[in-house]
Amino acid sequence: MIWGYIFIALIAATTAFVLYAGDREARLAILTLVGGTALTVLAVYFSGQYYESANGLVALVDFLVLGVFLWLSLVSRRYWTLCLPALQTIVCITHNAKHVAPDIFPRVYVATQGHWSYYQILLIVSATFMHRKRRNILRDWMRDRRPSKDGAQNV
Repeated sequence: MIWGYIFIALIAATTAFVLYAGDREARLAILTLVGGTALTVLAVYFSGQYYESANGLVALVDFLVLGVFLWLSLVSRRYWTLCLPALQTIVCITHNAKHVAPDIFPRVYVATQGHWSYYQILLIVSATFMHRKRRNILRDWMRDRRPSKDGAQNV
């Protein structure tokens, strides 16, 4: 139960940082991850089964998140977005594994479902940090390139 609270605190702090300092791709990625997390919690609550068997609603949510990440990686200008659908595909494969082998322990199934979200969060935070750093370097460079007050060109 404590891991759920840690994950919620982590994703809340990450979302605040990414919304403050991230670019369009990072913001869309973190909001997709937050929406997928919220829909997963609702799907588990409304289905009444806590990963004892393969949950079709949770699988549907994960495949929808995979679709959004695939779309984002196709329209993005950044290369880091290609890793998001790869990590989400692993999550979707675990649903298929649970369908094929229903005797997988529920705790193992839950662990494989949630494990990859931490890597996705780390990837989004890293991309946001690098975007912010690049933006600050460009801003400083542009400030140095402004023409001087006496009309002489800066070199």
